Amino acid sequence: MRNIDLLRRGLRNMRRNKSRTVLTVLALSIGAFTLTLTLGLSNALKTSVNTQLAQFANGVLTVTLAAENQKTGVAEFNANVTATKSTQIHGERATILLLSKEQIDAFAKISGVKRVWPGYNISAEYLQLEGNAKKYIIDDIIEQSYSDQTKNMLAGTYPASWSESDIVLSQSYADTLGLAPSDLISKTVTVGFLDAKGKNVEEIFTIAGVLKKLTGFGPGRSSATGEITLSIDSIAKIYESEFAGIRDYNQFTYANVLLQTAGNETSVRDAIAALNKNYSVSSLSDIVSQVKTVLNTITYALAGFSGIALLAAAFGIINTQLMSVFERTKEIGLLKALGMPNKKIRHLFSIEAILIGLLGASVGIIFAFLLELFVNTVFKQRLIDVGFGGRAVIITLTSVLVVAAGLGLLSFIAGVFPARKAQKLDPIQALREE
Repeated sequence: MRNIDLLRRGLRNMRRNKSRTVLTVLALSIGAFTLTLTLGLSNALKTSVNTQLAQFANGVLTVTLAAENQKTGVAEFNANVTATKSTQIHGERATILLLSKEQIDAFAKISGVKRVWPGYNISAEYLQLEGNAKKYIIDDIIEQSYSDQTKNMLAGTYPASWSESDIVLSQSYADTLGLAPSDLISKTVTVGFLDAKGKNVEEIFTIAGVLKKLTGFGPGRSSATGEITLSIDSIAKIYESEFAGIRDYNQFTYANVLLQTAGNETSVRDAIAALNKNYSVSSLSDIVSQVKTVLNTITYALAGFSGIALLAAAFGIINTQLMSVFERTKEIGLLKALGMPNKKIRHLFSIEAILIGLLGASVGIIFAFLLELFVNTVFKQRLIDVGFGGRAVIITLTSVLVVAAGLGLLSFIAGVFPARKAQKLDPIQALREE
């Protein structure tokens, strides 16, 4: 008997007891549905996180200086050494010492480094648009980013080469002023801040672009956030006015190191560590690695619950096939008497088990696709607002193939015992069976 004949006979045998076959298929489809949905949720979450992380500068290392021999407890006060409060470094508590300007400048001499700048901590009092008597608060000042911000622009451009007069506003200012974002481009704004003596100082900037409201995590996600972006040189200039002559001037909690290429990261990290063993270096790649670990753990945990349902369904296949063997004892004996090899008998029942598994997988995947369509269509805008990019479930071809192949393999394994039992039947005794 050819394999195609075994396939046809398997399909015909599945129709003999439709109710039992349908129940087994439904049990498998529940597991297939939950597993496909789990993979779809994981894909959507990973896509969302990658989109959010892409908004941050890649190829930039952050360097801090941990206090030496500070393992446990609270650090001892030393008037000659200034340190910030205890914080987290690589998952452990540590006391961070302030970096001097000289220490930070030393990073610029490392091969593979393009630019170095301190972590400036400045603030501003207000922003005033030309021709407008009202002043608006500034919640946050963001330094220029080295990541591509083109897709986040509502109007204007994100400067490729920043000048000290450039400024990029968040969409919240356009909304508050009641102006179209495009109407703000090339207009000037006055930014007011207090210098080291508490005197009000103003700087004039030209609007280069307007950033749309961002979603997900990170700064500027609230529609009411007054956020501005300035060049590093502009921020350095404001820092000089705000901190020159006061305690901790030119002392910074961290430094930023811009790499010439992403491929230089390992060598630059090693070079920084060689300067001082207490330097702690982190980058976007560390965050990505940690996020991937968390997402994979969540995915595996959810897939485990789906696996429990599939395991229960596997016993359903075993039961269905064993009942089929008992009901078709005479048929098996006749096939053997007519010369069908034991291998073909085993293949017949294995094919039936695989067909049941693939049918269950198909039903589960179809329902998962329908749910994906419903959720992504009905809740599209809400998903965009929370940073999911309009899709909470993304079922890929890879996910479908993994589920189908997995259930096919599981069904084959579940059908081994019934197939072997059918194979071992004695044809003479089988023909005598009532």
